[in-house]
Amino acid sequence: RYYQIARCFRDEDLRADRQPEFTQLDMEMSFMTVEEIIDLNEKLVCHIFKSIKSIDLPCPFPRLTYPEAMDRYGSDKPDTRYGLELVDVSDLLKDSGFKVFSSAVASGGIVKILPIPGGNNAISNVRIKP
Repeated sequence: RYYQIARCFRDEDLRADRQPEFTQLDMEMSFMTVEEIIDLNEKLVCHIFKSIKSIDLPCPFPRLTYPEAMDRYGSDKPDTRYGLELVDVSDLLKDSGFKVFSSAVASGGIVKILPIPGGNNAISNVRIKP
């Protein structure tokens, strides 16, 4: 087993969430399970933050399954720092006069919202239009 730190340059089209260059930690390991690899990397990151920045990170890191991430955040790479989780409001809207919602629920779908604390004062339609 060994690792190397390598400077890398992308040879693919850029996207908004990608840099043209990055540093990669390349780990060569044989016969390790996924859990062993995750455990090793969590401990490595915790050690680096503790050694360099004196920051204690929780180890093991919190994990979400793909279905849980999609259900709670609507994304497979959620930003969990702000606690903005989707809320199922299907029961409230099943008899709504707004057919987009009521027909979605009637056909077995769900309606979710992203509640924004203080959003009515910050981003309400009445405030934005003027």
